[in-house]
Amino acid sequence: MNIEKQIPSQLPMKKRQPNIRHPAGDALINGLLTCMVIPLRRLSPERLPPLSRFLGRAVYHLIKRYRNRVIQNLTVAFGKEKDSGEIARLAKEVFFNMTLTPLETIYAYLHPPERFLLKIEIEGEEYLRSALARGKGVIALGAHLGPFTLVGGRLSLKGYRFNLIFNEGNYPKLWKRLSDHQRRLGQNPFPLKPTPASLKKSLNCLHRNEILYLIADEQQRRGGVTTPFFGQAAFTPPGPAILSLKTGAPIVPMFMVREDGFIRKLAIGPPIKIEQTADFRKDIETLTVKLTGVIEDAVRQYPSQWAWLNRRWKRRAR
Repeated sequence: MNIEKQIPSQLPMKKRQPNIRHPAGDALINGLLTCMVIPLRRLSPERLPPLSRFLGRAVYHLIKRYRNRVIQNLTVAFGKEKDSGEIARLAKEVFFNMTLTPLETIYAYLHPPERFLLKIEIEGEEYLRSALARGKGVIALGAHLGPFTLVGGRLSLKGYRFNLIFNEGNYPKLWKRLSDHQRRLGQNPFPLKPTPASLKKSLNCLHRNEILYLIADEQQRRGGVTTPFFGQAAFTPPGPAILSLKTGAPIVPMFMVREDGFIRKLAIGPPIKIEQTADFRKDIETLTVKLTGVIEDAVRQYPSQWAWLNRRWKRRAR
């Protein structure tokens, strides 16, 4: 079975119609980032949570479409456990955390590491070291949980070779700017497309016994594996499972989490394992279901820190 014929199935294949608003949006976001540089240079890290709480409340009240989507998703996940008031309060915390992540990311790249990134504790580093000792590279399982954009920055400062795939989509200027900052910290970001090139780079970094960071909590309506997520069917990218099964690289979960509004730790868990069988496709499904369960456990532990704007239970595309 050819791995290059297997991996692309994890990637979205649906072509979007051109939208003239995207170039303008890309320019607008870059302009906003430029305007934020000066005040963020002068602020202390302790001022970021109050600023994000103000911005999060504004977005919650002003953008009804986003507010309704978050509340709807939270109701699907926790409707049997929480009443409408609790879900509304949780939704406000979700917007607080979502606005805090980009501020922390910009702040981390503007200031010396000892002022911000180096203060983040790494918990479970022994799992990462043990996995790398096998010499087959490590697939870092990520999610849109907490300040996920800073996982690579923290590990790069510890001397680990960290690779990540980014999907520039409709915002190439924004991603180029972010990638430049990531490279300054020793990370190796590369674009999702063209797919053959990103696949080749992914395999090469695993062969070099490096870390490949893959986020696997988004809906993939085409080619996704059906997995349970908060009791509902979700269609999950099989890419991490396929790469792991074909190369032998262990999958190690890594989540950056906050406590009391501040980044406290990068939590690294033990490798996710299954008993392999002669049925490769069945093994892909089994492993994908298991890693989705690990992500769900993390989201349940830190529910306000996951990006509930994600259309995680959208119906499969025909």
